[in-house]
Amino acid sequence: MTSPGSLETLTAELAGQLPYGDIKQLAHACRKGRSGLRSLEAQVAGIAVRAACRRLRTHLPGDADGGYAAGLLLGAAQARLKYRSDHDADVVWTGPASGVQTSRLTSAVVSELIDSARTELLLVSYATFPPASLTAALASAAARGVEVTLLLEQPADNPNFHGTPAFPTLAAARWNWPIGNRKPGAALHAKIIVVDRQVALIGSANLTGHAFEKNLECGILLRDPEQANAIARHLGSLRETGILTQSA
Repeated sequence: MTSPGSLETLTAELAGQLPYGDIKQLAHACRKGRSGLRSLEAQVAGIAVRAACRRLRTHLPGDADGGYAAGLLLGAAQARLKYRSDHDADVVWTGPASGVQTSRLTSAVVSELIDSARTELLLVSYATFPPASLTAALASAAARGVEVTLLLEQPADNPNFHGTPAFPTLAAARWNWPIGNRKPGAALHAKIIVVDRQVALIGSANLTGHAFEKNLECGILLRDPEQANAIARHLGSLRETGILTQSA
């Protein structure tokens, strides 16, 4: 049985929180010992990966080879991938860690979802102040032929909303909910990502850096094509009937 502060416990926790690509980077760095982890921390932009580097360094003696830690990371990540394939839903969190292993980080899940898209991406958000990593991931998806659709709140449609146009250079279809089609005081408050009508993330997190890294946020990652398709179809129907409109 491992102790709460053991290397085994830490690697299992990281494998549950970070994308598989990040785990592979960490494992590669671990093999070079503490110096490898310091080098990776200096290179990456993600807060979660930098924090993982610092935590892993405390478990490596001196500058010894971290092959054992690397093996634990990769083994735990593979086990996690198998677990996810056997389950329809995961809880997704942003915010302070607790003693309960719940599930995954919002930023990691959003990154994986966008990178996994092959045909279409639908993103719905109220506040939209995206981190550079999200903008780059969406641009990459559009460049490989993914049809990106954005349904975002607009100041013109909600006098109480104060935001700026998001993703101005992104090749995307842009929908909005005009003020004339709303009840007084209504807000476009849903936070949804649907990928290829196969997977959906529904939760409290807007498309903002704070929502991905700082706030206390919770969501459900739903691997249910029937429900993911139903969400996309519902919003598509609102567009077809004119309740939602497409921006110029």
